[in-house]
Amino acid sequence: MLVRTLFALLVCVLVQLATADNNDPRSLVGTWSSGSGAVLTGQGPNGTSFYNPMKRQFSVPPTAGYSYSFTEDNKFETAQFFYQSNPSQPHCFNATLLWQHGTYKVDGNTLTMTPYKGDGAVQSMGECLQPQVRLDYFSQVEFMRNWTTFVETDPVFFPGVKSVYGLQMYKSNGIPVPKMYLQFRPPQMMPTQAIFKQVIGAPDA
Repeated sequence: MLVRTLFALLVCVLVQLATADNNDPRSLVGTWSSGSGAVLTGQGPNGTSFYNPMKRQFSVPPTAGYSYSFTEDNKFETAQFFYQSNPSQPHCFNATLLWQHGTYKVDGNTLTMTPYKGDGAVQSMGECLQPQVRLDYFSQVEFMRNWTTFVETDPVFFPGVKSVYGLQMYKSNGIPVPKMYLQFRPPQMMPTQAIFKQVIGAPDA
């Protein structure tokens, strides 16, 4: 009886520790990317970047994906490239590239990312759009109702690797953000301070 009681207590302690680790804000630190990792925040070693905030220019990656980076001092950056289809007009699909950075706050299982106004950008592309390519300013708070880090023991996109760290976030409506995997720690990011000031009367997405 005593052995069973001690075993039950040990299991409870291990579960609590695992849960704490999975939602420890320190586990967020790093650069995360979905899929094959084609979409990444920051600037790569060869000088290329998903978005150049000084030139306000996107570079289209070979595949779609999501990337988020977090620092220890509560700064974040995100790069997103996704497609949107039109069922009534199958040939009219749109592609969107989105970038912003700012500060974040963890409150229990929730995560709130507040961008710097004036820095973010979104570019829409599509044959049926007028114009076919459009670049706008972008600033939108992102709220994740839940998030967790974990160890992926069967990483499809990492041949020859037995396990990788993963990040799963859920939007405010409960829809999961594509599962992401740790690419860099410390994170690969653009400057973590505001680059531009918001200009009154500037176009806003």
